[in-house]
Amino acid sequence: MKQVLISLFRWAFGYTIYVFCGTALIITTFLPIENLRYRMATFMSRAILWALGARLRVEGVYPTDQPYIFMANHASFIDMFVLAAIMKGKYTGVMAEEQMKYLLWRTIIQRFQAIPIRRRDRESALASIKIAEDRLQRGYQVGILPEGTRTLDGKLGPLKKGGFHMALNTGAPILPIGIEGAFRFKPKTTWILHPGPITVRIGEPISADHYQKLSLEEAMEEVRQQLLVLTGEAPPA
Repeated sequence: MKQVLISLFRWAFGYTIYVFCGTALIITTFLPIENLRYRMATFMSRAILWALGARLRVEGVYPTDQPYIFMANHASFIDMFVLAAIMKGKYTGVMAEEQMKYLLWRTIIQRFQAIPIRRRDRESALASIKIAEDRLQRGYQVGILPEGTRTLDGKLGPLKKGGFHMALNTGAPILPIGIEGAFRFKPKTTWILHPGPITVRIGEPISADHYQKLSLEEAMEEVRQQLLVLTGEAPPA
């Protein structure tokens, strides 16, 4: 009963922060200072995490020397806020089309040039990847959750090929990012929250010179092995 009451309070508090900060964020996207929207997104994401009871810890520094394709594990709805809380520079991401049904959230991610993807429609998915490639070439960091959907058991699922084709087509480096603690905080199968620490670990970039020497499957396995370590699922080699 105690956890239910805590969760109800956290949801109400978090939703209030989300509506207030989300509205302010949309307003900033119409201002001529482009960097302001990304600073506001970082503030909003950290405020929402705080309101929901997540204590964010970051290990490593996000590189800013060039655009990256950042690939993270997907364990909870809060992954989006966790990633936005640590990003540098201008960024966008490939997101499931279902996220577009929420009015405020849809407006926010559209203002950030997010790319909706219809996961079960191969042609639509390929078209979305092409749009993401264009964003990369325009200097955006582009995020993708290569599992394609949230894990149901807390374990890293199989990775899908779309983001790796994007890397091969653009020559952009891949940056693995591991999120540990998000599944315990709020798994897909329940609305109950478990406030506590969430650790983000920024991995080693994988350059195009390196992954272009590998097969697609070998590149996917290299990212997978990094993610297993970065999420705490496997010990360091």
